[in-house]
Amino acid sequence: MLFPGCVIANRFPFIEVSIRKVLDNLGIPFAENPKFSCCPDPNGIKNSDKLLYSITAARNLGLAEVENKAILTPCNGCFTTLKKIKIELNTDSHFKRKINNYLDKIDIKAEGQSEVFHLVEFIYKFKRSTIADNLRYPLTGLRVAVHYGCHFLRPSNKVQTDDPIEPKIFDELIEDLGAESIDYDLKMDCCGGSLERAGNTSLSLEIIQAKLDSIKEKDIDCIVVCCPQCYMQFDHLQQELKKNDAIYDIPVLYYSELLCIALGLDIKDIIKKHHRTQVDSFFEKIDLIQEKNKEIEKFFDLNFLIKCYSCGACDNDCIISKMTEFSPNMIIGKILKGKLNEVISDPAIWMCLDCYLCFELCPFDVGLIKIFTVLRNLAKERGFITKGYENEFNTFHDKGIIGMLSKTARKRVGLPTVKPDVGDLKELFNIIERENTKLEE
Repeated sequence: MLFPGCVIANRFPFIEVSIRKVLDNLGIPFAENPKFSCCPDPNGIKNSDKLLYSITAARNLGLAEVENKAILTPCNGCFTTLKKIKIELNTDSHFKRKINNYLDKIDIKAEGQSEVFHLVEFIYKFKRSTIADNLRYPLTGLRVAVHYGCHFLRPSNKVQTDDPIEPKIFDELIEDLGAESIDYDLKMDCCGGSLERAGNTSLSLEIIQAKLDSIKEKDIDCIVVCCPQCYMQFDHLQQELKKNDAIYDIPVLYYSELLCIALGLDIKDIIKKHHRTQVDSFFEKIDLIQEKNKEIEKFFDLNFLIKCYSCGACDNDCIISKMTEFSPNMIIGKILKGKLNEVISDPAIWMCLDCYLCFELCPFDVGLIKIFTVLRNLAKERGFITKGYENEFNTFHDKGIIGMLSKTARKRVGLPTVKPDVGDLKELFNIIERENTKLEE
C-alpha cells in the first residue's frame, strides 16, 4: 500500500506525481487507504508523547494488515516510524498488548506482520533490472550529490536498510541511471531539518550552508534526496541563504523525479513550476547529455555500456590491467562521459590482446572485445593506429596475406612453394575502397 505521508501528500504533491509515474512505469501495483493518518513524525510527536506516537503508527500498520499488504513509503520519517513500531510489536509482547488494548477500542489490531519498505529500498531490492531494461535517457556524465537522510539508515538495528555510516544503495541506484554519485564532505551529516521546530532556525541554516559549501566544491549538477524534509531543507533554504548573499543555485530533486527523466516520463514542466531553487541549469545539462548520447549510440549499445561500467570486473581479470595501468573500465567510463575522441586517440586501446578471457567471465556474456574492436576501427579510420598494426594492415591490404612467403623455410621441410592466388580478394578490396570513397563524397 502506498503511504505517501502527509508532508509529500499535502506540501509537495508534485513529488507524489513523480512517484506514481514511476510505480506505473515499473509495473509496481499499489493500493491506497484513505484512513491512513500521519505516520506520525519521529521527532516532534515521538518526543512530545511516545504513547500517542506508538498507537498512531500501530494503527497505520493494522490498517495495512487488514488488507494483507506491505507498506511502501517515500518518506524517511514515515519509514523509520512504521518500521520501528513494527519491530517493537514483533519483539516486545508487553508493548504489543498495551498498544492493542487501546486499538481494540476502535476495532483495529496490529500484529506487526506487514512489511515496511522505503521507496529507494524497494526499488534497489526488486526493480533494478527493470530500470536497466527501460532506461530511455541514460544520464551519463551527470554529477549527482546524494543525500540519504538520517532516518533512511538509522537506527540500523530497526530500519535495517544499509550500512548506517557508509551506505551504498542510493549511490548505486543513481549510477544505474548512468550518472556519477560524487562523494563530498559532510555527506552523512544530518540536514538539520528539525531545528526550526526546536526554535533554532539559524543553526538549521548554518548546517545546510556547510553541506552546500561541500557540495559546491565538487562541481555538482544536482542534489538528489529521498526524504521530503531533506528536500525542503536543500531546496527552500537556498532561497533563505540568498538573503545573506550566499548564492548556490544547485538544483534539488527527489529520487523519483530524476528516475522519471531517465525513464522518459513527462515530468519536466512540473519540476520547473514547483521547485523553488532554479532547475534550468539541470535541464540544460540533460539536453547536452542527450546530444552526446546520440553520438555514442551511433557506435555502441549505450545501456550495455552502463551495465558494463557498473560491473568493472574486467579490471580484475585482464592480464594487461594486472601488470600495467591499463583499465578497460576507465575507458568505458570515458566513453560514457562523451570523451570518445580522447579514447580513440589514446594508444591504450591497442593494449587489449583479444584473449577473450573477459568474454568468458563476463556476467552479460559479452566481454569487451566487441567494444575495443569498434574503438580500434574508428581509431584506424581517423589515423590513430600504432605503427605495428599499421604496417600489418598495409601488408594485408596490398598482398592479401600478412605472413611473408619463405621458399627456403618450406623447402627445408620438404613442402612445395605455392604462392597464394589472392588476385580476386585484392580486387574486392579495391571495389570496397571505391564504394566507400563515393559514399564519403
